[in-house]
Amino acid sequence: MTHRKVAVMALTFLSVGVALLLSPGCTSTLKAVTGTYSYYEVFGGKVTYFRWNPMAMRYHTRVLEDADPDTFETIDSEHGKDTTTVYEWDIPILHADPATYERLSNGYSKDATQVFYGRTRLEGADLATFERLGDGWSRDVDDVYSGNRRLDICDIDTFEYFSMWRAVDSKCYYIQAERLTEVDRASLEILWGVYAKDRSRVYWLDHIVDGASPETFEVKDDRMQSLARDANQCFIGPDAVTCDELNPEGQEYCRC
Repeated sequence: MTHRKVAVMALTFLSVGVALLLSPGCTSTLKAVTGTYSYYEVFGGKVTYFRWNPMAMRYHTRVLEDADPDTFETIDSEHGKDTTTVYEWDIPILHADPATYERLSNGYSKDATQVFYGRTRLEGADLATFERLGDGWSRDVDDVYSGNRRLDICDIDTFEYFSMWRAVDSKCYYIQAERLTEVDRASLEILWGVYAKDRSRVYWLDHIVDGASPETFEVKDDRMQSLARDANQCFIGPDAVTCDELNPEGQEYCRC
């Protein structure tokens, strides 16, 4: 029985990676691994996809019944192809051309005529002018995309993104692919974390922060769940919090 492995097992570290415990006079001992192994293998005339998470002690394996073992080749640890089909994990990427398929960055890929985000084809995207902007944003000559979602863009020439969550142009404010129609763009101010404010409201992502005063509102840290305050009360996310809910540092910031 022949056994041909078409991809080297890949380990992608998600956080701390490998920690080694060293003892005098002993070889290094593997103490902890945080990551996921995934690879393709041709065995017994079949193509099989393997995925193994050693920390969760979970694995997934599936035979790609329609894959051609004679022409199958790996693209990376989570993508492979034969002469007719491109796969992400064990799922076909419909409409992708294996002969010209190419992985890009930030979840995007392309072939000779079209662009994909994950397994989703960006319908109508202009390949000749398509570019990745970062943080999951991309654009072509006419449109802006957040992942695989097209924005209802107001002014593409002035589009600017701040993070994977937020972007603006000269006329509108966007949370991912959604345009916030209630925002007064002329007075909009982008704040730390995912807060923003205009002359009449404060926003946390696409939520209005009820009761917050834009005139005195400020944010403590540049992170999503940062503490924030106005002259009268404190907030975490879109919700007001009381002094009893805060630790001593939070109570000091909130003037408790």
